[in-house]
Parts: sequence; structure tokens; C-alpha cells
Amino acid sequence: MDKIIKNLKYVPKLSTALAYILLLALALVLFFGRNYEALRFECILKILPDFYGHVSNFSLTLIIYTVIGYVGLLVGLTNKHIRVVGFLMVLINFIFELFIPILNTPDIKDLFYGIVGALVGFFFLYAAKVKGLRQNNLVRSKIDP
Repeated sequence: MDKIIKNLKYVPKLSTALAYILLLALALVLFFGRNYEALRFECILKILPDFYGHVSNFSLTLIIYTVIGYVGLLVGLTNKHIRVVGFLMVLINFIFELFIPILNTPDIKDLFYGIVGALVGFFFLYAAKVKGLRQNNLVRSKIDP
């Protein structure tokens, strides 16, 4: 574990680490709300009655993007890299929802939910990069064995 931490360029502040866990937990609760009514939010259903029919794209895009982006930030990726990963996530959603009918029913609403998931992920990752990381003081020096 020590070796892993020493190889990170940045470490998250406590608030960033907690926000990351809460964001992933929320995405999972929304995802599992598709199958378990106890996990559904009535306030969302009042506004978007078919929300749980499309939320999987939101949740999966958000989870995949934030996990890749968060680890990337810790090892030193820039905001430009994070934007590229987000763009690729939107592009994959676009291709999958409009052109690949395997294990999927092409649906514009699913594409929209995926885009929103990528945007939420981007805003979290941007905030984490700008205010939520600090230089790792345990970085292995070049002369360490």
C-alpha cells in the first residue's frame, strides 16, 4: 500500500475523498432504484416519471468516468486529459445509443442521461482538480531504491 501511495503525484483532501464516495454511492442508489422501489426517490418521479427507465446510462457513465478520472487526477492527469476522457464517454454513449442495437434498444433519452452523467462527473473532477487535491509529500524520489 505504501508503494502505491508513494507513486501518486497528488492525494485528495478529506472533503474530496468523502465527496467522491458519496457521489459513487448516490449513483449506485439511483442505479439500483431501477429494481428496488425502496431505493426510489418520489421527488424525482414527480418531475421525471420515466427516470428509472433511463437512469442506468446516467449512473454507469458517471461511475466509469469518475473512477477513471479520479485515479487519473491522483497520478497527475491534467484537466485537458479529463475533458478528453469525458468527451470519449459521451462519444461512446452516442455510438452505443444510436448505432449499436446489441443488448440495447437505441434511445435518445438514454443518450441524454449518459451525457448528463458525464457532465456531473466532469464538474466533480474539475472541482477536485482545482480545489480538492494536494501535492503528495510521500512521492518517491528518483534516488530511492
